[in-house]
Amino acid sequence: MSGGASTYGTRAQAVIKIAESEINSYVGTLGIPTTFKFYYEDWQTQPAVALTQLQALSARGIRVVIGGLTSGGTKAIASYADSNQIVVITGLSVAPRDQVAPAGDYIFRDSGSVQAEGAALTLALQSKGYSNVMMLSDQETYCNAIHDAFKTDWTAAGGNIASDVTYADGTKDFTVALTSLENAVAPILAAKQKVAFIANMYEDVVILLNQAVARNSPLLHLTWFGTDNYAGDNLVTQQAGTPASEVNLISVLPSAPETAKHRELDTALNASIGQLPDIYALCAYDAAWMAALAILQAGSYNATLVKNILPTVSASYWGATGNPAMGPSGDRGTMDQDVWAVVQDQWIKAGYYSSTTNTLAWLVPGF
Repeated sequence: MSGGASTYGTRAQAVIKIAESEINSYVGTLGIPTTFKFYYEDWQTQPAVALTQLQALSARGIRVVIGGLTSGGTKAIASYADSNQIVVITGLSVAPRDQVAPAGDYIFRDSGSVQAEGAALTLALQSKGYSNVMMLSDQETYCNAIHDAFKTDWTAAGGNIASDVTYADGTKDFTVALTSLENAVAPILAAKQKVAFIANMYEDVVILLNQAVARNSPLLHLTWFGTDNYAGDNLVTQQAGTPASEVNLISVLPSAPETAKHRELDTALNASIGQLPDIYALCAYDAAWMAALAILQAGSYNATLVKNILPTVSASYWGATGNPAMGPSGDRGTMDQDVWAVVQDQWIKAGYYSSTTNTLAWLVPGF
């Protein structure tokens, strides 16, 4: 609800409250004398706080936890969750499993793999004729995973990373990073070569854009590409809409099929908070339902039973994101990607990447 992923938390909480009401209505129709009560905690987009909050929930006897934990947050709680037999279902962690938690433990993830994001970024860049990129990355678990996935795919496709700059997580002053990137891009621009910029970070992209404007950075003359950490994020258009439009800020985001439940949640959330649910809010909604169904099938609030039942529940469940079947590792398979861009201070869906065919199609003529 606060920190670098706060807008995602706002939407996730709103849809989970809808799920809570629906689940209890469903239980009522079954005639089961049970009420599901959801407790909400803000982990502030800080891994250390995530662990503290999980410990507090555990002290209250809570043994099934869902929500929007990034890969860094998930990694921070994995050992404690396993040791204390607490089932965790997160819809915001998509770094490679071995960087976050052991396969088959108490951690479940119902969002897609970061590998699809790297492939989608590569195809988006290639389709626009780029062979050179500048890259700035937050040294955070998930951003590191995106960096590695993209670098692997991009270099395999013959692409060149002309500058690969990193910064410490939590940085708010990007003077050093901007200076390094500007020095690196100068000879490329002087040679009149095409080059794009990748901002691999969270909502601090707003700070980066505004600091670039303040120094009239030549990076503003490049097309910027970004990740799902802020694709479709209202904070970007509200606080940096003009510079984001200037650079287009083309970003990829895992996509959900247009299911009936997806459309219902679009309508409900727009009416309640004036926003549409992002993919991670939809994953949180599905996590709420899968957790409840697993508890009902277990017949008791027993985390070990829930852990053992969840893969079967997920395989047969169809919800807001389609079928989020989680295999033996506890992870969902790959998801397709939407390509978003900022145009005239607004996010628009500009393209679509199919993970099945590894192809990208632009949806906006001439974009």
